Amino acid sequence: MRFFRKYDIRLYFALIAALSGIGLAVWVLMTPPFIGVADNGDFSRLMRIAGFRYLDTQETYADRYFAYAHEHYGYKSNWGSAYVTTQILLLAVIGWIARIFNGQVFDIRWFGAVYTLLFATAVYLFIRYLPAIPGRKAATAAVSVLAGIMLLFVFGDVGYLAYFQSFFGEPYALLGMLLATASAFAMASQDKPGGRLLALFVIAAFAVVTSKIQNAPLGFAFALLAWRMLPLREDRRWHRQVLTGIAVLLASSVLMIVAAPSGLKQINLYQSIFYGVLKDSPDVARDMKELGIPDKYAVLAGTNYFQKGTAIPQNDPVLDREVLRKLGHKDIAAYYFRHPGRFVQKLEKAAENAVFVRPYYLGNYVKSEGKPRGALSHFFSVWSEWKVHRMPRSLGWFVGFYVLYFAGLIAYWLRSSSHRVRLGLESMAAVGLAGLFSAVVPILGDGEADLGKHLFMFNVCFDMMVVSAGAAAVYGIVRGLSRRGVSEGLAERSS
Repeated sequence: MRFFRKYDIRLYFALIAALSGIGLAVWVLMTPPFIGVADNGDFSRLMRIAGFRYLDTQETYADRYFAYAHEHYGYKSNWGSAYVTTQILLLAVIGWIARIFNGQVFDIRWFGAVYTLLFATAVYLFIRYLPAIPGRKAATAAVSVLAGIMLLFVFGDVGYLAYFQSFFGEPYALLGMLLATASAFAMASQDKPGGRLLALFVIAAFAVVTSKIQNAPLGFAFALLAWRMLPLREDRRWHRQVLTGIAVLLASSVLMIVAAPSGLKQINLYQSIFYGVLKDSPDVARDMKELGIPDKYAVLAGTNYFQKGTAIPQNDPVLDREVLRKLGHKDIAAYYFRHPGRFVQKLEKAAENAVFVRPYYLGNYVKSEGKPRGALSHFFSVWSEWKVHRMPRSLGWFVGFYVLYFAGLIAYWLRSSSHRVRLGLESMAAVGLAGLFSAVVPILGDGEADLGKHLFMFNVCFDMMVVSAGAAAVYGIVRGLSRRGVSEGLAERSS
């Protein structure tokens, strides 16, 4: 008992929560049957440059894509046009290590293992640096346990974990977001935070920003949060480190936007115009005239870039010259600014698709399991299934949640004079702001194309908001009960 009294009790519960996260991930993903996510055609963007290939070169299209996950892959030389993401570096390093143990076959559970350790690290930091209830270890323990359960219940859902054993960018962005927020919390709770936590924050935020072009604008929100970390210490070394981190985050955002391949920009712009602005437009001719698009392209309204059999091919050089090279995403943003009602319509469409943690059209099982084509695992999926089948899908619901969430943060921020408490609140505000970015950017950047999958980061941020609000409620209730218990005890003694 003396040993437990000597140290902060949150440390032990943080270790238990981290180990529980590892155990849960291993149970969900790596014990039979193997769980992964099928390829929708995006895997090749990372595989070809990170040094991987499909093991069976004779595999049919039907077996390779959409229906079945794959457990084993082959190696190859790193080649191909680079997809703009730093995730390539992480996957390549994991591949080089895995070759030491088996130079012929790569087991994708290597990805699952590394991602699981990063997940456990984030869980540990969140629980370790939860606000303590002064002088009430039992109450602090109760808050730690309940917060840990909520965290694992939501982010240990198979909808999130299944991504760990795939070549998708979603787990990289998810873990970056969790680690960036957890490290910010940790720094806010310490009297003199160290450079290692700051480095973790910058690296994790950098991973989110550079995970895909869609997330590039999030660097500005992270840089603003980093700027608020300057007063945590007064020494020049800390200030230099923070300013360096801010510069890295700002530069990474700008470079990601500038470095986007022209071909990808073309595809996204086509989607933004024809599968965004012109899709379901009440007056296509008027909108085309406003954007300066020739009338002959009206036949493409409502089509996406990958749709076959369109009246005019999407890669037609004349279309490229007359439309795609003349317009930019700033023109799309300006259009919605002039027509806010149309933008609200697109946000309503986004709200309908903002509840899907995972894509339901991609199978989770390997073919050898004998499951039906495209079968999904529903093991430990209560949270993701509740969101799909029970949670409201209206814009009003999400707006109402955001208003209440930020009202609560602002109220606590105004009540507190502590910069550290305010920084913790600002960290959660940054999560909410990142969620807003993640809801708007897909509409401006890719229209309504695959909205459910493109809103993954919005799901991550929304779920983090839910968990943090739940943890705050638990903290308030437990602290209130503990104070009541103390006051009643004092009253009894005095009587």
